[in-house]
Amino acid sequence: MKLGIVGSGKIVQEFLPWLAQSPVVEVAALCSTQRSAAQAKALCEQYGVPLHTTDYEELLKAVDTVYVALPNLLHTAYTRAALEAGRNVIVEKPLAPCAAEAVQLADLARKKGLFLFEAVTTLYMENYHKLRQLLPRVGPVKLVQCNFSQYSSRYDAFCAGQVAPVFDPNQAGGALMDLAVYNISYLVGLFGEPQQVHYTANVERGIDTSGILTMDYRSFKAVSIAAKDCAAPPRYVIQGTRGYLLQKSTANFCGPFTLHLNDGKEEHFSLNGKRPRCAAEFEAFARAIDAGDQEMCSGMLDTSLAVSRVLTVARKDAGIRFPCDR
Repeated sequence: MKLGIVGSGKIVQEFLPWLAQSPVVEVAALCSTQRSAAQAKALCEQYGVPLHTTDYEELLKAVDTVYVALPNLLHTAYTRAALEAGRNVIVEKPLAPCAAEAVQLADLARKKGLFLFEAVTTLYMENYHKLRQLLPRVGPVKLVQCNFSQYSSRYDAFCAGQVAPVFDPNQAGGALMDLAVYNISYLVGLFGEPQQVHYTANVERGIDTSGILTMDYRSFKAVSIAAKDCAAPPRYVIQGTRGYLLQKSTANFCGPFTLHLNDGKEEHFSLNGKRPRCAAEFEAFARAIDAGDQEMCSGMLDTSLAVSRVLTVARKDAGIRFPCDR
């Protein structure tokens, strides 16, 4: 995989040290804005990325796969441009600001025979795969609860009148799109798309700073709590008639968990190892692209599209509108 990265923000700075040393990924280029050019050049020098550019078309000519690590509102335009240029795309969550745009991107990728992946670390981690394997042991599932709540370093500034993209409805921000998307991916990846969703949110100046999403699976109910205006310990619980699974880490890290059975027995699992959380997903992306495994890609893309539908219905249920709704 000859990878070009678009963006130089926090997520890129977290993943680039591993990507630069990965045996399955060659980081060939990094594209930034003029405003962040100095920081981007420093990253390229530090991690041996041969090309820095502020011209997206130049990056597209130098790579076969693009990693879009930009604010939510820009995902659709940059992904579409890469696909039109014949490049595979890995795009940060969410896939697109709304379900209609997500479907357009998926249709374009499939029409051109290209790979399109949403970079949701959760779905590729060893602990997550083990959770899925263990579901039958808790019996028929009755209740699921997920809580991803982190007090945002930008919330105080937001309260003072400054609006960062993550708190801007015009930039497709909000707690649902930033944090709850991990909970929804966690649930949809395990159980599929729910029959109904309802989102009750704390809305300030047109954006959800926290909220509770209920998901109706008919035979069981699931709840996702996500907050950027308050904090709480992460807690993921899958409750069945014969026991429950308990995980005390946020979904994006999908850390160790315990199987608790009704007879009092407990089993502990920690399978991710000490690798960065991006490792499993990028290895999966590289395997699929190298093998031409469109079936694997299509299956993951179907999950992303289901997540996008849930996000869009939930957001509109809370009265939150993005530019793509106009």
